[in-house]
Amino acid sequence: MIMARVYLSFLGLGFKNQDTGTYKYNSTFYELNGKMSRKTEFVQVAEIDILGANNFDKFIIVTTKKSYEYHFKNNITHQFRELGADNIVSLTIDERMSAEGQWEWFERILELIDYEDELTIDLTHGYRAIPIIFSTAIYFLQKAKSIILKAVYYGAYEQNRDLVPIIDMKNFYIINEWADAVSRLVEDADARKMAEIAQRTNDFQIGELNDDELIKTFDDLTNTLRNIDINNIPAKTKIAIDLIRQKEKNVALTSKVLLGLVRDKFTAIAAKDQIIERYDRQYFHMQLRIISMLLDHKLFMQAYTVMREFIGSIGMIPIEKTKIDSAKGRSLRHRFAEVFVRMLTNNEDSWNFDNQAEKDKEKLIPFYKKLKYLNIESVLREFTVDLVNYRNGFDHAWTSKNEAYPDIEEKGFQFFKKLKKVTCLLEENNILV
Repeated sequence: MIMARVYLSFLGLGFKNQDTGTYKYNSTFYELNGKMSRKTEFVQVAEIDILGANNFDKFIIVTTKKSYEYHFKNNITHQFRELGADNIVSLTIDERMSAEGQWEWFERILELIDYEDELTIDLTHGYRAIPIIFSTAIYFLQKAKSIILKAVYYGAYEQNRDLVPIIDMKNFYIINEWADAVSRLVEDADARKMAEIAQRTNDFQIGELNDDELIKTFDDLTNTLRNIDINNIPAKTKIAIDLIRQKEKNVALTSKVLLGLVRDKFTAIAAKDQIIERYDRQYFHMQLRIISMLLDHKLFMQAYTVMREFIGSIGMIPIEKTKIDSAKGRSLRHRFAEVFVRMLTNNEDSWNFDNQAEKDKEKLIPFYKKLKYLNIESVLREFTVDLVNYRNGFDHAWTSKNEAYPDIEEKGFQFFKKLKKVTCLLEENNILV
């Protein structure tokens, strides 16, 4: 539900008459949406004449003290009322252009705009850079107050021109939302904003991103990341990267810049030409890159889950001919990876395995002893219990704790550093090939 339909404009001084020392705007006819206005010196009056005063609930005119005296008090208000415009609000701001002054008048304007208002803005006139500064604040209003941007008008006045066009620049402001959408994809692994904007963007604006195939591919990728479908992340990423490279061949510069941000961010976790099938060096390095990305995106629950599974994967190294993504491979992983984690989270003298788990532990014992001899087991024991504890906190929504641990991010990076150290030790001792 729209709270109010607001018309907001800025009123400057116009041209100075050197003989009289007064200020004025020249009268002319304006055109908007194929309609011509009455003759007027104010583009604001022309817009209300064409659009209709009944289409707005409130009119806000931002003035300086001088423009208020010269133009607002006895002139523009009179013409507005002739058109049936009531509820005209004058906001007189300080002419200071310091950072403090700019912020002060922006907050005063902000007070007059309510949550979810529909906003029509005219930026044609105004004191010095005030309209330009406010133009940059439009995106803030969209975010902070969820305003609906109806139009952003600019009267392209030229002397000796019989009919002045009024240009609606609203569509240009979509660039801010596209930048935000790409940022969400790159920084938060979230493609939802991109899909939303694509539905309301004209084809000529960043048309290469307004693409169903591209958006679906990004959506598949981010869902795979967020759902930690770990074995499919490299393949899904490769599909996305290949599509980006295809799109980059014939795109406008703006799209190329934004697509490049996505490509650069996700290339590290894209599969190469060969498929990762086994628990080898390539597999573990890919896991580290995925963990790094999840931590950077602050997807801590997912990062902790992958780190816990990383330790389980170490236990799969001695299980020969185990394919990662086969029915048999998944079955073997369920058995041996879990047993290996239990071996590390319990002291040897308290190991207690039953039935098949006891047999699987016995099969892992030679590998475990090798890790112990090489001091890799001791490094793993330094942090595995804590890592599993943090991961279980997420798994049970912290219901067994008073509250979530306050150092989740810090610990996450510490655990990640330990995993990298373990990987290096495995490589140095030719366990990972």
